[in-house]
Amino acid sequence: MLPPPPGTFNNRVALITGGGTRTGLGKAMATTVSHLGATVALLSRKLDVLQKTAEEISSETGNKVLALQADVGNPDAVKSAIDTCVSDVGLPSIVINNAAGNFISPTQLSANAFKTIVDIVLLGTANVVLDVGKRLINSRQARREFAWN
Repeated sequence: MLPPPPGTFNNRVALITGGGTRTGLGKAMATTVSHLGATVALLSRKLDVLQKTAEEISSETGNKVLALQADVGNPDAVKSAIDTCVSDVGLPSIVINNAAGNFISPTQLSANAFKTIVDIVLLGTANVVLDVGKRLINSRQARREFAWN
C-alpha cells in the first residue's frame, strides 16, 4: 500500500487523545498527520508532557500542534478542551482515540483498576467522539470518514 501523498490533510484539524507520550503511538500518529499537512491538537491529562511533544512535532513538521489538557473520562473537561481547540485551531474533522489506561498487575486487576480502564478507553472514546461528532453535524461539516475507531 502506498503512503498518502504530501498535503493529504492540508486545512484539516486532527484531534488525537493520549498523544503526549514521547515514544508512543499517539505521538507517531500525530507526527504523521502533521507531516501530511494537518494542524494537530493533542489531548491528555499531563499538560507538561503534551507541551514538550507538541513543540517537538511542530519543530519537525513546521505545522501548528496544540496541547490540550483534559481527562477523557470527564465529559465537561472534554467539552472545555474541544471548545479551546475550536477557538484556537478549528473544529477537528479527524479524531484518533488513542488514550489508554494500562496497569501492571501480577495476577489480576482490581475492580478500581478495571473501572479506570473502562472510563478511559470506553467512556473516554465516547465522550470525545460524541462531542466532536455533534459539533460536526451542527456545523454541517460531518464527513463520511468520521467514524468510531
